[in-house]
Amino acid sequence: MASWTNSKRSFKIFTVTVLVAITGCASQTIQITPNEEEPVREERSKYGVTCYGPNLSEFQWRGPAGIISQSPQFRVHSQKLPMQRNQTGLLLVFETVKQEDVGKYFCTATGMDGRGHAISITLTVTKILEFDTPTEQITNEYTDYFIRCKVKGNSNPTFMWSYNGQTLKEKTTSGKYSVLEGGLMVRNVTHLDSGEYTCRAFETTNKSSVSGIKVIELKVRHKPVFLNHMEGDPVDLYVFQTDSVNLSCQNSAEPAANMTWTFNGKLFTNPADHYLVTFNRPEKLGSYSCTATNSLGKITRRFNLIEGFKPKMPSGLSVARVGDNFIELQVMPNDKGDELIGYRVEYVTRVVEPSGNTFESFDMMNFNTTEGPFMLVNLKPNTEYITKILARNRAGNSEYTEPIVVRTSPVIVTSGAPALFDGFLLQQLLAVIAAASFAASL
Repeated sequence: MASWTNSKRSFKIFTVTVLVAITGCASQTIQITPNEEEPVREERSKYGVTCYGPNLSEFQWRGPAGIISQSPQFRVHSQKLPMQRNQTGLLLVFETVKQEDVGKYFCTATGMDGRGHAISITLTVTKILEFDTPTEQITNEYTDYFIRCKVKGNSNPTFMWSYNGQTLKEKTTSGKYSVLEGGLMVRNVTHLDSGEYTCRAFETTNKSSVSGIKVIELKVRHKPVFLNHMEGDPVDLYVFQTDSVNLSCQNSAEPAANMTWTFNGKLFTNPADHYLVTFNRPEKLGSYSCTATNSLGKITRRFNLIEGFKPKMPSGLSVARVGDNFIELQVMPNDKGDELIGYRVEYVTRVVEPSGNTFESFDMMNFNTTEGPFMLVNLKPNTEYITKILARNRAGNSEYTEPIVVRTSPVIVTSGAPALFDGFLLQQLLAVIAAASFAASL
């Protein structure tokens, strides 16, 4: 038998000898897991395979470069693996798969009778698809733009695109997106189309499948746009003593916007897109403005900071009307100085489940009117509701009133309905009898 050396020539001789040994002895006693005789792995992936069997010893892995060390300091190494029952085994580890690992690997072991056993795998290593594509791409608003995505080399992969979790179907030729050769067409680009687009490439052969992912950031040049809508120009903001209010001018802009701020017409330094005002003296009240500017345009937002006064708590909460599915509440009118914009009613009922457990069901309703009554609808019949009300103005809310308990009416069934129903049935019965008598007389 040939010696165990690292030369390619002696290794080939050994291979022939082992194959004869496999044929001549019970080769089924040695196995591998995963059970792949021709595994295919991508470059840079991690791979492990174990050979094992009952009552075997002196396991050894051998590859194209010779005997594989059991020292974990090597990228490719083997290590003993505890097995169940009387099984023993040896794990072959590829910490990082490389192209140089391609080839045949043999695992040998010795049985209790001294006979040799062997099994082999043939490892194929596929290349990771590498992209020849800029990671960042820039375009202008209101134009069509082709996001480029190409793979290096002679590969001819299939591409799949996604944006914001939405898959953009291949060969789409109309609408917002078109998946075309070499990239993705985005039509009528706006600043809302900016962000990360994911380009996935797949290439499949009879033996392997390789893939790659490229994330491309699309930047869309546009003038500043506020990220949140605020009613009014200027925007009226109410603040109470010692409270703080955030003046928000958060915006989207490409290139990024420069910020300028004014208070009562005078510039002050604040490079941020927001400004926190704490109302600790009257001089903080007044007119604020922010302007976001880049090379494509500018936008301005104005604020009026006004001292707020909470309205007084409503008085005289009472029931105007009640039915089996509604309650009408009323209160005494507030002072005109409260400048009310409406009321809010909170109502709570205790719900008993079939299991006997109880919990409180909480509901709330805003009324954008200062005149009652205030009707709560879609209620349950013959049910107690704990109700209370507060007043609202632009600055804030009053305290809630003391709650009152109101029970909806039970459902009332009209006593005359059964009699009418019985009369209707009697009338129908008489009609049937009359028709039968007429038919008998013919």
